Amino acid sequence: MTTTDDSGPVGQAPHLAKLIETSGGGPSDPDRASGVLLGLAAGNLLGLPVEGVGRDTIRSRYPQGIREIDPREVRRPMDDDLAQAVDLAEALTHDPDPVAGFANRLVKWRNENGRGIGIMTSTVIDYLEVGLGAPGAAKAFWQEQGSPETQPNGALMRCAPVALRYPMQPAQLIAQTAATCAVTHYAPGAQWSGIVVNAAIAMLLRGAEPIRDDLVLAASQDGAPAELVSWMLAIPDDIAQRIADERVSGHTYLCMQTALWCLDASGTLEEALVRIVSAGGDTDTNGAVAGAVLGARYGAAAIPKRWLHCVPDRKRIDRATRALLNAG
Repeated sequence: MTTTDDSGPVGQAPHLAKLIETSGGGPSDPDRASGVLLGLAAGNLLGLPVEGVGRDTIRSRYPQGIREIDPREVRRPMDDDLAQAVDLAEALTHDPDPVAGFANRLVKWRNENGRGIGIMTSTVIDYLEVGLGAPGAAKAFWQEQGSPETQPNGALMRCAPVALRYPMQPAQLIAQTAATCAVTHYAPGAQWSGIVVNAAIAMLLRGAEPIRDDLVLAASQDGAPAELVSWMLAIPDDIAQRIADERVSGHTYLCMQTALWCLDASGTLEEALVRIVSAGGDTDTNGAVAGAVLGARYGAAAIPKRWLHCVPDRKRIDRATRALLNAG
């Protein structure tokens, strides 16, 4: 059983909160809301077969890009990106203390499934299991590594349910994004990556079209790490080339860049996800985070039905989405 340590998470970002609050006022569109977790699932599954593979190898195997999800996925356990997102969604609606509840759910998931789990996340879960609590377990790991600023993208990959839960409560969205990220990823940059992406998703759910420059300015005013702001300012038109050029796979800032690129990418949801996944690298997580943003932008109706047929435990995902909307 895990306990909660209240120190550590970022907690407040008043300029980002104000940006969300003034970005349209309607409740979440049901189709866009459904698109968040289903888009995350589709992107995760699309990228699984080529995780860690370089773009040139992918091109040789798939000249038209990665366009299909293995239909056998519908009968397999959820991969870590999707599994942790659904566990977080359920913690946000079912557990009196969502942070401690999510930590406990992660321990249970790792012991019963754990498919795709990263080394860092697994180590932090070890610390949770022995009672260090959240965020104490993640903080201990972070300090052992010499407190590096940039952590892997293992918290960013799952944070979208917080945007679904709190699109009309920006301060809560920011605080819960930071706190639930810090269950496993304590570095400020990892928390801020989730905050920025969830701010964009919340704005989409409210019917707005997020402007990158506005997000950059608000994050900068709120004290986001300078390196993160620099990455926000450096999102290229050719995101596939950017992904292919990055030597560090699983970079939380690169994953954030990919998500923000999706805010005004041209073409369809399918083409955007195919482009991102076919660029190589951390394909399943880049696909998951991009899919959540694209799902919020275009709605579930834009996700190819042949992809949705491959999503495992679809009823559980739909229940989690409805619960998040009803809780708001």
